[in-house]
Amino acid sequence: MKSTIISETMVRDHGKLVKLLIDFEKSIVQDKKTMMKVFNEFVWELEKHFFTEEKAIFISYEPKDETEGYAMVPRLISEHDEIFDRIKTMKKSIKKNKDFDFTGFRELLKKHKDFEDETVYPLFDQELDESEKKIIVKRINEIHLTDRRQVG
Repeated sequence: MKSTIISETMVRDHGKLVKLLIDFEKSIVQDKKTMMKVFNEFVWELEKHFFTEEKAIFISYEPKDETEGYAMVPRLISEHDEIFDRIKTMKKSIKKNKDFDFTGFRELLKKHKDFEDETVYPLFDQELDESEKKIIVKRINEIHLTDRRQVG
């Protein structure tokens, strides 16, 4: 039976990002300095997460269904770009004390996260062999995405 280590690792990281996003949402009513601190922590963790996906996982993936598989990776990278564009816009708004579309941002992240959790990671777990998964997990650990003791 194939392991689900990619899904387990990345879904756990999604949980950490969701918690940080909730912390950011709660900080919106606080002073600007506090809000920026929480926002920057969220962005840093999100950057690590995207870097991990793009540099440790996506480059290792050779899909069985090349048409679908090779279309999926550019879609995910495009969504990462869109998310970072929204982050840049939000950061400018925060600095200028202007309102920003947090709800739209949260919905975009949820849609992206759900697609990865329900489709992408399970597909990687299914299609990658165990030696490929071990290499990916090693790379994830090198990036310090998770506590090394949590990853098999």
